[in-house]
Amino acid sequence: MSGVRSSAGYTGTAKGLHWLAALCVVSAWLLGELVDTFPKDAERAVVFTHVTFGLTVLALVFVRLGWRVGHPPPPLLPSLFSPWAERLALLVHGVLYLLMLAVPTAGIVWLFARGQSLPLFGLAEIASPWARDRTLSRSVGEIHELLANVLFFLALFHALVALAHHYVLKDDTLRRMLPAGHGSAR
Repeated sequence: MSGVRSSAGYTGTAKGLHWLAALCVVSAWLLGELVDTFPKDAERAVVFTHVTFGLTVLALVFVRLGWRVGHPPPPLLPSLFSPWAERLALLVHGVLYLLMLAVPTAGIVWLFARGQSLPLFGLAEIASPWARDRTLSRSVGEIHELLANVLFFLALFHALVALAHHYVLKDDTLRRMLPAGHGSAR
């Protein structure tokens, strides 16, 4: 992933972090939605994978925010709907970042409230700092699920708007975030 950015696009690193985070968000959401459809003997592996994707999202947000400090994103392209569309785009991006922090954090609290340890990519575990609390677990589980759904559907909205920019408005909004070699094709 290159750190070089053209005047119109994002750096290779920013693109890689974006697409990796998107893949992890979708994968974690799908596993969370489908966990009950797996056989009981596979549930532990599915939950471990779900947690791993969530922790990866959390780590990627911190890396991405750190990257943005030294490599600010390119300015938004002029919009037919300026300035409210630009404000909405900035708001959506901000809420996506907040949700990518909040959803895994709620998931971690949920695990701890269930009295379970947090697996760290199969390398180590962090024991729950408190005893199992079913009431807290239920409440935090509902919050985690709600925030995860909001994150998924807001990310879907984000993707649909990018596609509308590409196919309807025919601008370079999507093209600027495509991996190298895909940005020049119309």
